[in-house]
Amino acid sequence: MESQMFDRFERDADEYLAAHGLRVAADLLPRVREILTREARHEASAYAGTGTVYGNTDLMRICAAQLWHAGVVEDVLLIDRARATSMDATGAIDGQMLLGAGVARTKEFLAALGTDEARRILDYVVWLEEDYDAERYAASLDSWYRTA
Repeated sequence: MESQMFDRFERDADEYLAAHGLRVAADLLPRVREILTREARHEASAYAGTGTVYGNTDLMRICAAQLWHAGVVEDVLLIDRARATSMDATGAIDGQMLLGAGVARTKEFLAALGTDEARRILDYVVWLEEDYDAERYAASLDSWYRTA
């Protein structure tokens, strides 16, 4: 039964990617955020033992990649929260997806927020930034998802 669920998740993610690609129009970003939030909520609930439906981490990864390409700095919080829902989500959503708005802009945003959550993410961003190259990462995402 569980393998059927994960097969369905993979098919759903593939269909979503085929329909929308990695680069979505700005008017679709609210829907991308809604999907990522929904799947993260399912994932967190399932791992907490309060839900019966797991989140589709394949779909979560695609949504995070779409948000990375959009480069809206506020999405760093949503992506980090989605990553934190489970070990599976943390593995699926690469930490570099937090940096879609660029390292400097993301650091400025997080520092300005000044919350405990923002400081924790900022510490992680500082750790990531040394090896981060946005062009190389974009090419890697495109290669991974075989898009043009």
